[in-house]
Amino acid sequence: MIRIFSIIAVGLLLNGCLVTVETDSDTVHTGWSEGDVSRLQLGRSDFDWVRSSFGDPVTKLTYADGTEIWKYRNIAEKDVEVGVFLIFSVDIEEERIETLSIEFNDGVVSNYWIEEDHY
Repeated sequence: MIRIFSIIAVGLLLNGCLVTVETDSDTVHTGWSEGDVSRLQLGRSDFDWVRSSFGDPVTKLTYADGTEIWKYRNIAEKDVEVGVFLIFSVDIEEERIETLSIEFNDGVVSNYWIEEDHY
């Protein structure tokens, strides 16, 4: 299948068609960086330190046992457009969301993790 597509693409190029590829990446929202996360200390970083370093969380969950989880998000968008002049054009959009979750027990960080989603 890839070989057939390659042969067609080469044929179109040899006929004088213009192939274009345009990529645009944009960071929509940044709530944290890798450097910020590396400074988190399990058992030592507390509510005040996290709030002053990361700001207010996007989401805050509180459980019956007193555990709290604060969530921070980074959102980035990527747009790729591929076209063959006057024949067709394909636009591919991707959104990447990274969520940093910080878990607190008794007011100090007990765990943290990062989840990544692509849409």
